[in-house]
Amino acid sequence: MAQTVPLAVSPRAGSGKGEARSLRRDGRVPAIAYGRDLTEPRAVSVDANELFHALNTDAGTNAILELRLATGPQLAIAREIQRHPVKRHVTHVDFVTVSRDVRIDVEVPITLVGEPAGVDQGGLLDQAMFNLAVNVFPLEVPDEISLDVSNMDIGDVKRVADIELPAGVEPLEDPEAAVATVYYEAVEVPEPGSEAEEGAAGEGEAEEAGQARVTDEIEQG
Repeated sequence: MAQTVPLAVSPRAGSGKGEARSLRRDGRVPAIAYGRDLTEPRAVSVDANELFHALNTDAGTNAILELRLATGPQLAIAREIQRHPVKRHVTHVDFVTVSRDVRIDVEVPITLVGEPAGVDQGGLLDQAMFNLAVNVFPLEVPDEISLDVSNMDIGDVKRVADIELPAGVEPLEDPEAAVATVYYEAVEVPEPGSEAEEGAAGEGEAEEAGQARVTDEIEQG
């Protein structure tokens, strides 16, 4: 079972850019909380450091947060996370409330495990999909999804259908969608009469002509 991450939130009375700038100067992040368990959206703020740690657990942005609202604790997940374009710290975040017994859609990182046998034969491993969209109960969201690629040879493809998912986790992607491929990177050989060969031939002829001129000059001298 996933662990919830407690996060204290405070209501904010104002709105607009002025209030948001004032909150950020005080080390807080403006936010809004909404969802099926709230009668209406609530403007709130959170401590910037606490939010950073909450979103940097093994679960990442899929962490199930326990918002400490004035009306009591409420489970939520962070979405629509806005960041500073240069410093990359969070400048605003939406908290979408969730219920323990209601499934949600999330994207979970895919981790490839092992080294394909085809790599020893000159093959290259290409990961085509890095996140898998799944439907799952909030407290059963996995931190990552593993796919074993150690038995892959050149030309093999691992698809969504090949992923062994934990019980209760349902994929939302096309089962035939490629996740990882092992391919052989062929070396391009110029065709006869290609520009590369013509250029090489031209350079050779120019070099021969230059050597002939030098020989003539020596003989005439």
